[in-house]
Amino acid sequence: MSEAAVKIAIRGLSKSFGANHVLTELDLDIRDGESLVIIGASGTGKSVLLKNIVGILTPDSGSIKIAGEEVVGVTGNSRDRINRKLGMLFQGAALFDSLPLWENAAFGLMSSHRMGRDEARKKAIDFLKQVGLSEADANRYPSDISAGAQKRVGLARAIATEPEILFFDEPTTGIDPVMGDIIDSLIVSCVRNLGATALTITHDMESARRIGDRVAMIYEGKIVWVGDVAEIDDSGNAFIHQFIHGSVEGPMASLIAANASV
Repeated sequence: MSEAAVKIAIRGLSKSFGANHVLTELDLDIRDGESLVIIGASGTGKSVLLKNIVGILTPDSGSIKIAGEEVVGVTGNSRDRINRKLGMLFQGAALFDSLPLWENAAFGLMSSHRMGRDEARKKAIDFLKQVGLSEADANRYPSDISAGAQKRVGLARAIATEPEILFFDEPTTGIDPVMGDIIDSLIVSCVRNLGATALTITHDMESARRIGDRVAMIYEGKIVWVGDVAEIDDSGNAFIHQFIHGSVEGPMASLIAANASV
């Protein structure tokens, strides 16, 4: 694959916390314009990988290139410039309780893009409408709405700056299956409308199938399989087979036993 076709290129990425080696020389390419889903059991490094890509954590070693630009070790104004290309839906929506919904949705527009309040409010309302909320909801607060509606506001905030790359951290966690289906459909339509590259981490296989063009599985800090979403059921990979069928027996047996004892 040519470098121009890769939006995010990760090579030899390692991250440890003391004696806990979470990522170990991990390699992964995320193609320009695709929706890639990373799956894996709890504790396998999904969230740590995402936090390294967006700059919340700094890897111990390795390379992360976004649109051909090395981002490991980049700080200050240079990191802010890179982050303006990114949008993120956090696992718990991560809304500001003290701000009305429109200000939550407009947060990036006003803070990093320096947009005036009137213009930002108008644009935020447009994006709230895109995710199924109304102008009448704009002055409500996060405590006034359901967890599913909070996810919608988080999605509106993620797309409001019209980023090149979108990150979704466990988008269906904490909501019912029907709302999960709705959130996934909104993610697919928003990504398509923006023409963005998307990276989602999840342990929800139904969500992965709805969102992803390709799927990558992480285990013990490395990618153990990557393929098109249509190939999951016939991957021939023992890790994928065990994960999607929820089997106790298989190459992840020791991890399952460890999680069960916690």
